[in-house]
Amino acid sequence: MTDLLIVQSFKDASLSASQIAKRFHVSDTYAIYTFQRYVDMRRNPLTTAICIDEVHLAISKVCKYALVIQDFATGEPIDLVINRRKEITDMYRPYINYVDSYFPNAISVVDSFHVIKMITGRLQAYLRRILRNLHEKDEQRHAKLEQEFGRKIGFVHSREYYLVKNFQWLILKNRSEIKYSVKSHFDYKFNCFMSVYDYEHDLFKIDQNLAVFRDLKEMYIDFNNKYVGNPKEARKGLDDILLAYRNSGFKMFEEIADTLDNYKEQILNSFIMIERTCRSDTRLRRLSNGPMESLNRIPKDMKRHARGYGNFEHIRNRFLFSQRKNAAILAVPKPWKDVCFRTDNTRGPYKKHAVKGPKLR
Repeated sequence: MTDLLIVQSFKDASLSASQIAKRFHVSDTYAIYTFQRYVDMRRNPLTTAICIDEVHLAISKVCKYALVIQDFATGEPIDLVINRRKEITDMYRPYINYVDSYFPNAISVVDSFHVIKMITGRLQAYLRRILRNLHEKDEQRHAKLEQEFGRKIGFVHSREYYLVKNFQWLILKNRSEIKYSVKSHFDYKFNCFMSVYDYEHDLFKIDQNLAVFRDLKEMYIDFNNKYVGNPKEARKGLDDILLAYRNSGFKMFEEIADTLDNYKEQILNSFIMIERTCRSDTRLRRLSNGPMESLNRIPKDMKRHARGYGNFEHIRNRFLFSQRKNAAILAVPKPWKDVCFRTDNTRGPYKKHAVKGPKLR
């Protein structure tokens, strides 16, 4: 029964092998080998909709990145496989090539979250440039003041820098989520009461393009929420956005339009809805890589708890065993000789240090 309890403890991905071993008063090696004797997880068959994403494991030279394959309908992992590519990122072209090469009858989907993240990322880069320019101006102003007074003066950033630094969320956040009704509060930087409207107004005075940029961003967010479940109508809406971005006169949004155009079909496929089971509830849900974003954290947490892994098959087995609801164990465990990998290397000499303590008389 102890062996079966040890195996059952490995269902908890937050426990390390040493913690499990300590619970049952066995060695770490015994706990790991017992798990390997009873658990041999197989790949589940591919389903109607799958999610894929990479996870950084850095298991010596064997596996730097691993690819997590998930069943979108149930949320359970299908497999964890070694990915020998050096780098794979979201909206990266090889993902689309994988579909064309290995699944010719399937369609690829670009998650709407990553599209919005791409747009807000470009806005963040623009805001960082504004911050750098304001910081340089503040340094020049500070150096001039020190020269006039002939002594050192404490450096203080301007109101403009303070606004862009602390209230850029008014540009990046969805406008529907901004609470304009929040009560005004006293801001010592301005020496007066300030509301959300006041901060927004002063922020737009720093750079008038910010108001236009936010409206263009909100145009895509409205489009993203409007056509859920209706990819045919979404095609016309996306064409209108591409036209507006290209006629905006801003290079940044012209480049965003080119990216959206390159992934046009994959973006439109994200408006398709299929049945998905969440706990005991089954309902139509939009195709998304959202379920994967929580699942691919599990191997990272397992690696952190164990202070790293040296065996890919072990972390794969444990990951699948812990995340599948009805993961079965072997009816007949493997022989010890099949899981114990011994080497001919002899252990070097060592000296045990005596524990110092009070002498008994």
